[in-house]
Amino acid sequence: MKHVVNLRPIVLLLCMAVVLPGCRWLGGESGWFRDREADYRQARPAPPPVIPGDLSDRAIGEAMFIPEVPGMDRYLAQEEFSLPRPATLFAREEDRGVRIQRFGDASWVVAPDPPSLVWPRILQFLADNGVAVDREHPEAGILESQWIEIRDERYRDVVRSVLAAEDGSSSQHRLRVEVGQAVRRGATEIGITHLSANLAQELQWPERSSSAGAEEALLSELAGYLAAEVGQGGISLRAQTIAAEPKAEVLSGRDRPPVLRFRLDYDRAWATVATALDNAEIPVIERDANEGTYRISFDESQFRGEEPGWFRRTFSFAFRSPGAQAYTLKLEGGDDGFDLRVLSPAGDAEANRDESEQVLNIVREFAS
Repeated sequence: MKHVVNLRPIVLLLCMAVVLPGCRWLGGESGWFRDREADYRQARPAPPPVIPGDLSDRAIGEAMFIPEVPGMDRYLAQEEFSLPRPATLFAREEDRGVRIQRFGDASWVVAPDPPSLVWPRILQFLADNGVAVDREHPEAGILESQWIEIRDERYRDVVRSVLAAEDGSSSQHRLRVEVGQAVRRGATEIGITHLSANLAQELQWPERSSSAGAEEALLSELAGYLAAEVGQGGISLRAQTIAAEPKAEVLSGRDRPPVLRFRLDYDRAWATVATALDNAEIPVIERDANEGTYRISFDESQFRGEEPGWFRRTFSFAFRSPGAQAYTLKLEGGDDGFDLRVLSPAGDAEANRDESEQVLNIVREFAS
């Protein structure tokens, strides 16, 4: 009788004996494919090169410029601090478009791009319609036109056509465009104030003009212009400072719980939170405007954005979500606006720091 010897285990052991030392040779500290994931920990800033006085340093600049992060000075001012968790990004389809937003008697355009991109396109909109700029202050986000004269003949440009139709009683008009960061990160708010007067009158911009129809019509035309991406491609470096003070920002310190700071009046801050909860489809159990509280049911699993793999689907019992948790959101006065805090369901204690930051970041991302 012949005995058949199974050589597979022997061959497998020989292969492992050869491959394992080879792995160290390929991916070890001195290997060809060394893991460089933690190299940044050893990186240290280097002093800039010293240029002799008789040479120009104009051609020398930062190879990879790192812009200032708004709000970091609050952390750097502390001796010890914990960096905030990265905010989860949500890109809803409706947030990618240009839209007109209204609250009370106020209206403004919301563009999905930052002010540095929107500013040149507003200038192009005015130039395309023959409107000369009298004052341009990108750092403050303010544009003021020169006097726009309306004559009897029909106009082909949009701005004069709108002004003649909405406020034909006056022949002299002026526009003030205010550009600022929107509540949602990376977006821009644009407001227009219209002033009709004689040249002899002193220039005084009203908080709200009597010709609201002209402002609404001009906002609509500007929104259509931005949505059509006309004049796209330029960038204003000076307008980058418009975003230095965001209207909504998650703040966290070592000695205080995280809050979502709204640099808005109370009514709009309250409405913004309501809109964010509705957009995020977070159930609101009850709300009390007088107390400034929302009681919500929050399930973090709906915001993970992960597609479960085969192992997770097969052994789902090991990956069950803890389910929805109840929290109380409280809006109260802060240093320069109103702060939204995350409390326990009864509203008598602060929620866990990590959970609070997660809830606040989601509220901000879905705000508009």
